[in-house]
Amino acid sequence: MIMALFLAGNYLFGQNDSSLTSISTAELAEKMKDKSEDVFYVDVREPSEYEEGHIEGMTNVPLSTLKDNYEVIPKDKEVVLICRSGNRSMQAATILEELGYPRIVNVDGGMLSWQGEVVTE
Repeated sequence: MIMALFLAGNYLFGQNDSSLTSISTAELAEKMKDKSEDVFYVDVREPSEYEEGHIEGMTNVPLSTLKDNYEVIPKDKEVVLICRSGNRSMQAATILEELGYPRIVNVDGGMLSWQGEVVTE
């Protein structure tokens, strides 16, 4: 009982061992310049949104299908998530965290804040 209260308190007051972090779109641009093979970039918007304009190097895994398709995202890499505004990517981060992904990064502001180039299909 005491352990459950301790864990609940840590969760409520932000003292959990979560590996979820957030970065700005400017920080994302810098991170992508690195070309690290230890990072996997995911755009969680719907395919039609992705096709209208996405960041080169992003893999489209829509939030709506994430629970069925998360296996395409490697667990041994840092996972960077983006969406339109940051809301869906945060939802995706929570799902991946629950599935045991150890390193997750949410991009604050999403594509609405992105100032770099986009690829259209």
